[in-house]
Amino acid sequence: MPAETNERYIIRRLGEVPVERGVCGWRRTLISHDDTPVANVSHLAIDDSKYHYHREMTEYYYVLNGGGTITLDGEKRPIAAGDLVVIRPGTWHTSDGKMDVLIFGVPAGEQTDVWFE
Repeated sequence: MPAETNERYIIRRLGEVPVERGVCGWRRTLISHDDTPVANVSHLAIDDSKYHYHREMTEYYYVLNGGGTITLDGEKRPIAAGDLVVIRPGTWHTSDGKMDVLIFGVPAGEQTDVWFE
């Protein structure tokens, strides 16, 4: 991931971050566990999201544009641009619709704390 960085800061530009397939769609990981164990940050275009949960990580979904639904423990809720959803550990979730979402995961667990059981 290209970035301007030193011990005190990181500047990462969205357009320079590769797109990869994630659990919930097409993701650009802006901050990962490799950068800091405190949090991960991703820009996500929702596409074929899989129903899952996290054991330790709390996720903060901020809808940048578009809208659709988010399913939380089996209950569908509408979401649209400007909405923030806090998903605590143990909450089964998935989303559907045409939207871009900024996701903060605390603590960082974007690769290791995803469960489908």
